[in-house]
Amino acid sequence: MKRKLLLSLGLISLMAIVIARGREAFAQTGISPNQEVWEFNQQFQYAHARMDTNALLGMWSEAGVSLLPETAPLIGKAAVTNYIREVVAHLAVYKMQKFEMTFHDIHVCGDWATEWAIEHQVIQPPDDKPLIDSWGKIALVLHRDGDGKWRVQQEMWNSTPKPE
Repeated sequence: MKRKLLLSLGLISLMAIVIARGREAFAQTGISPNQEVWEFNQQFQYAHARMDTNALLGMWSEAGVSLLPETAPLIGKAAVTNYIREVVAHLAVYKMQKFEMTFHDIHVCGDWATEWAIEHQVIQPPDDKPLIDSWGKIALVLHRDGDGKWRVQQEMWNSTPKPE
């Protein structure tokens, strides 16, 4: 019984610290953690739409992990960097026509956030080949690093049918 009481008090204390840190960040910046994540999402989407490799890589944690279909896990920013650079080099002659992400269920707890999104991209291949019109879903775990910026800690992506 005593153990349960101590555990409960510990959990309550931890939650109080998390809430206080969120309030402190809001007091310093005037921006709520959910607003910060929303702003991160806009930058994330914009970097993808421009195929801006450097901007995308700046949004990844050094310990980030990417889980993509039919690919071994990409563990660490170096592995993610190599993968993104290879993809962008392969797509250098392709033109991004449209890139949209609709984010859902942003949950922030201290320096951690989770969310998911539906992504839609339309790409024009070279030589007048048919447009590539693809849909996907992505789950993100974000972490606020020591510099105060949100970065991707983990992502999982796979394709999905066009929503109705």
